[in-house]
Amino acid sequence: MTLAPTGPRQPAQHRARKITATLCTYALAALVALVFLAPLYLVLITSLKGTTDAKTMSFALPKSWHIDNYLTVVQSGNALQALGNSILIAFGVTAGTVLVCSLAAFVIARRPGRVTGGVYSYLLSGLIAPFAFIPAIRMLQEIGLGGSYLGLILTDIAVQIPFITLTYVGFIRQLPREIDEAALLDGAGPLRLFFTIIFPLLRPVSFTALVLVFTYAWNEFQNVLFLIPDADRWTMPMTVFTFQTTHSFDYGLVCANLVLTMLPVVAVYLAAQRYIVSGMVAGAVKS
Repeated sequence: MTLAPTGPRQPAQHRARKITATLCTYALAALVALVFLAPLYLVLITSLKGTTDAKTMSFALPKSWHIDNYLTVVQSGNALQALGNSILIAFGVTAGTVLVCSLAAFVIARRPGRVTGGVYSYLLSGLIAPFAFIPAIRMLQEIGLGGSYLGLILTDIAVQIPFITLTYVGFIRQLPREIDEAALLDGAGPLRLFFTIIFPLLRPVSFTALVLVFTYAWNEFQNVLFLIPDADRWTMPMTVFTFQTTHSFDYGLVCANLVLTMLPVVAVYLAAQRYIVSGMVAGAVKS
């Protein structure tokens, strides 16, 4: 009795399964990309259409290209002032959050104890605790920061502290303590140790935090609406709200305003995208 040879057949089946799995992966990725890119394309193409053409909200190319929609938004939508407000607030929130959270995470990760353990647990509870607007508004009024840029920046930083700090903690715990000991033996103090040795090693997670916090601060709507009563200090998302109210049926102008609002976030994400996955994975390995 002889057995049929099966050696060449098994590698062929393995290659077929591998090719099928690869094709399914690419098909799923294409579907996900389509889900995310289709609305962006619709907004972009509508922003270049005239009033009548834009009402259909179709994926067709414009019958006539209206690049002047963007000029109209800048001139009548108070976009330049709102852009300056958004840049000030987003950069303030991002820089403050990265600095505060990285320092706090360094202490929590390197000084384990009852106090730091309690702080760590408190931050965990902060991930699910809802934000209370009335106490925040009252507190800002009591300290003289009601309706100010600084009050809004400090509030946004406080909202981001729990998640960003815990992300930093998971990353710092993977750094060998021998780095700290070598720096201390060379005469470095705690602050010098952090800023010259540890912080440069936090680049992946810092870029991740930068993108997440900048995106949050740039797109933030509720805090601006409740904490900043002065319309001259409103940010880009607020101009979308007011502009849409004024030009509710001119979808070309509304979409042009949306495109101008999205551009800075897209630029920051594209500049730091290669660090995002590594930073999130590294911060999630240990906690």
